[in-house]
Amino acid sequence: MSRKNELKKTKFDNIYEVEMDNGEVNYVTKFVHNSVRYSEKNLTKLFGITSAKKAFEKLTEIRIELSRGNDVFSRKSNKIDDLFLKYIKITEPEYQKNSIATYNKHIKPIIGHLKIDKVTKDHILRIKENMEKLKLSVNTIRKVKTILNPIFKDAYNDEVINRNVLEKISFVKDVPKPLLTDRLAEPSLDAIRKIYNTALNEEKSYASLFLASIMCTRRIGEICEIRYEDIEDGWVSVRAGTTKTYKNTHHKDSVVEKFPLPKEVLERIDWDNKNPTDKVFIHYKRTFMDKYKEMIDKKCNLKLKSLATDYPIRSHDNRNFIMSILSREFGREVVGSVCLSHSSRSSNMNERYDSIEDNEKLKIFESYWEKLEK
Repeated sequence: MSRKNELKKTKFDNIYEVEMDNGEVNYVTKFVHNSVRYSEKNLTKLFGITSAKKAFEKLTEIRIELSRGNDVFSRKSNKIDDLFLKYIKITEPEYQKNSIATYNKHIKPIIGHLKIDKVTKDHILRIKENMEKLKLSVNTIRKVKTILNPIFKDAYNDEVINRNVLEKISFVKDVPKPLLTDRLAEPSLDAIRKIYNTALNEEKSYASLFLASIMCTRRIGEICEIRYEDIEDGWVSVRAGTTKTYKNTHHKDSVVEKFPLPKEVLERIDWDNKNPTDKVFIHYKRTFMDKYKEMIDKKCNLKLKSLATDYPIRSHDNRNFIMSILSREFGREVVGSVCLSHSSRSSNMNERYDSIEDNEKLKIFESYWEKLEK
């Protein structure tokens, strides 16, 4: 649509108004920020601005976002099809192939054309119910949540949606996940030793990440967020915003606990010319999960029971391994708090565990590491 007249200054700095051919008044900004000149941006078309005052307030918000490194003027599509294609490009080829097939057959026909804020719980349940009618396996049905979760989480974090509709939906019957002993046909210590020894021989950047998961048993999302500045003298200072246990109760950058890194991880980390705020582990969480799955399924030669078909051994089981192996020696509460960042229901117990000194924590981890190396 063309303009009826030229830009007209308003009483607000860097804000102009212009009348369009249809009589509509649009509000436009031209400004300089951090030595970068931004040409005309139509705030009415971009953000629905309807007054000069609101345009000025929006410009203030824009300057803040630009200072944070956010490209506020990029036109991003919020349609599920487009969000899926953007996400799938950063995943491994094997995962792409399987996920695209599942998406095109079961997800796309129902929600592919919708914007993410228009997707409801009923849409997702319809996908799930259709797959159940086809008598598809538990793993195939569960893939829907695996595929969509990163997309919905990003949209929620970016405030595109105000709630993640996937969180309240169970994609399998609400039964507890089988214990390790119900899935392994060999002692858990024998199994984790196989995984540990296989990981030692993986490509360096993957090995460092795999071994951090195996030996430190933290949640993978937390491990992937570790920055160089978080590591000092072989210990990681955990920021609240990176761990499920504390992210809703502390400021996101406050240090809430510490855990040690073993030599196997430290010697595989690339320390050369890194900025303190750079992430230590270079791979995406999804890439890690795909590569770890490949290692487990094709290289570790684990002895498995039939239940492992629907509930395969994956990286999150590293937390189960350490609990299974160390609980008799140190007790489940201590292992859960020190090694898994589990919060105790008792505040008195929390205080007790918080008071455990670093050398005592190290003894617990070293006991586990020694068992892996035997």
